[in-house]
Amino acid sequence: MKPTTLRVLTKPAAVFRIALFLLATSPATAQTIRFEGYRVFYDPAPHGRRATWANVVPDGRRLDMVFTDFVEDDEAGALPYLVRSSDGGRTWSEPVAFGFEFMRTLADPAKASSTLGIFGPTRRGATLAVGYHVVKGATKENYQEDIRYRASSLLVGRREKGAREFAFQAYPSGTFLGEQFGYGGLVLAGGRIVLQVWGAERDGENWQCGVLISDNDGRSWRYRQVGYEPALDIRDKPRTPAGFNEQTLFELRAGTLVSIIRGRERLGRVPQSPKDTWYFRSESRDRGETWSKPEPTDLAGTGAPPSGITLPDGSIVIASRIPYSRDLYTLADRSAYGLHFARSRDGGRTWSTEWIRQSDPDGRPFDNYYNAMNGQFLRTGTGEWQYLFPQFSVKTKVHRVLAVTLKLP
Repeated sequence: MKPTTLRVLTKPAAVFRIALFLLATSPATAQTIRFEGYRVFYDPAPHGRRATWANVVPDGRRLDMVFTDFVEDDEAGALPYLVRSSDGGRTWSEPVAFGFEFMRTLADPAKASSTLGIFGPTRRGATLAVGYHVVKGATKENYQEDIRYRASSLLVGRREKGAREFAFQAYPSGTFLGEQFGYGGLVLAGGRIVLQVWGAERDGENWQCGVLISDNDGRSWRYRQVGYEPALDIRDKPRTPAGFNEQTLFELRAGTLVSIIRGRERLGRVPQSPKDTWYFRSESRDRGETWSKPEPTDLAGTGAPPSGITLPDGSIVIASRIPYSRDLYTLADRSAYGLHFARSRDGGRTWSTEWIRQSDPDGRPFDNYYNAMNGQFLRTGTGEWQYLFPQFSVKTKVHRVLAVTLKLP
């Protein structure tokens, strides 16, 4: 059944505690978000590439973007590429393989699969490159077996402020987990870095999600588990893992960290839609050291960014793919998929729709569930962000990065 979003409290003490919480966290005036400037941000097609995962960081007056050139997850031969823009993303340099020299010390790049995204800047102005490396990439002939368990090295590169090159380090499979799918996260107000990572600890186990914490500006890391369900009956197929994987991290105004987590298969199944799952919520009140047991929210979908927006009024904003179900949200076109911006005013427990987009900037409907891929919020000014997300369509052979601007009044 659908997760409950309203509970009746009868004990006076409980009511008083909730009243104090609402008084402390509720804004005096809710802020309206304007969505504008929807456009193509980057298209690598003229260079013979496909952008199916992309991250951007500012480097002085320049933007650096890393995108991964693959169609299937962990496709053999996939490599990340770096492009740069000195005019805010209107024009870009030609793509060059990113971290290639380091990748080929780990395995034959034609057989392996490597994914990297850039992250930062850190408190000390460094830029990080975070991702993972699978020695034997997936092939079309044996795809399901190849992705059943992907023993992978966690990759972390570091470029000091003012430096030109990244210094990379590989953490072998088993350092934190067996599968180590690392992504971006947050630089907390105090400077601590909290990244997300997920995967199975051992072959045959379900996925768990966690965070990597650094208190020395990204030079070393420690792992803390966020969500894990060991029961194998959450799987649809006995040999195919399920569980908790991708997360979106938030730092609330009071310092609490919130993780909105994708729950796979029967772990978070939407009853009226077998292909859809609810997002789960976990929180940490000690800056990521310990986390509450994940509980389901009333938001469905997947494809969310590694970190979301916490607005000055205390509400939080996430972006997600529109689910398969045509009934969960109000859609102008019930045949099209696309992008769903949602907002929560209670720390991620319940959500309401802010903006839905079901076509690309050229007006073509998003014709498949994967069109609006995992994106990134990039802060571009006071009360202003760009949401950058790859448009992914095998049918029309479109693999590019789109952008929409979010502004507060």
